[in-house]
Amino acid sequence: MDDMFELDEMAYRSAALRWSPAGKFVLALTMLVASLLANTLVVPLMVLLVGTILLGYSVRFRFPKVIGALVLEGIGIMVLGGAVIAAVTPGETVWAIDLALLKITFSGEGITTASMVTLRALAGISVMLFFATSTPIPHFADMLVRFKVPKLFAELMVMVYRYSFMLLDEVGRMHLAAECRLGFHGRMNTLRTYAKMMTGMFIRSIETSERSNIGMQCRNYQGGVGMLRQPQGMSAPWAVLCLAVFLALLELNLFCERCGILLG
Repeated sequence: MDDMFELDEMAYRSAALRWSPAGKFVLALTMLVASLLANTLVVPLMVLLVGTILLGYSVRFRFPKVIGALVLEGIGIMVLGGAVIAAVTPGETVWAIDLALLKITFSGEGITTASMVTLRALAGISVMLFFATSTPIPHFADMLVRFKVPKLFAELMVMVYRYSFMLLDEVGRMHLAAECRLGFHGRMNTLRTYAKMMTGMFIRSIETSERSNIGMQCRNYQGGVGMLRQPQGMSAPWAVLCLAVFLALLELNLFCERCGILLG
């Protein structure tokens, strides 16, 4: 729950908050697609560098703990996956680890493939974290509406996001009350307590939805995502920037292919 609050507050404090949500999304998607299409390590490395700079600018180069935890977890998973890819890909062996019961061999082709997959994943994490840390959920919903996503879907997404904090806070209070009453003393007692908590949360969520529905009707709610300041839409400069970045990355990939630089 603390991580959700921290990410939400981070998005509203971002240096790139006033940037067009659609422009940021298309830019991130453009760099991600260019990284996936490239067959040289230089392009994912360049996307990773640009994404890291954008992420740093978004959080004002003050990386919170939640970002560090997400990055470290992602790196751990990708390194482990890359090691498995390098070990199972056939080819000429360039490195071997002789364990007591197992011998692990790494081929040149496997190491190259694992490096490409790891770099692409790191590049994707960097650009997606930039978008996530600079775009609040209401801005994201407004972007979806501009992209002709059904308006009802965007409204439901914002409502679920906003009311999730209320329900999570209620779960925390119920858990604390159960602890004070020794509700988690013993295995069977713990199971009964969790069952009662889930039943109580189900009833509370229905009651909250009914009260919210009455409140919105009393305020003449007509749909839409209400915001104090409407975010910018997709403008021509953003479209030109995204196209230029995509073409530049493709040209960089072709140049590296011609020169034989770090081919994947």
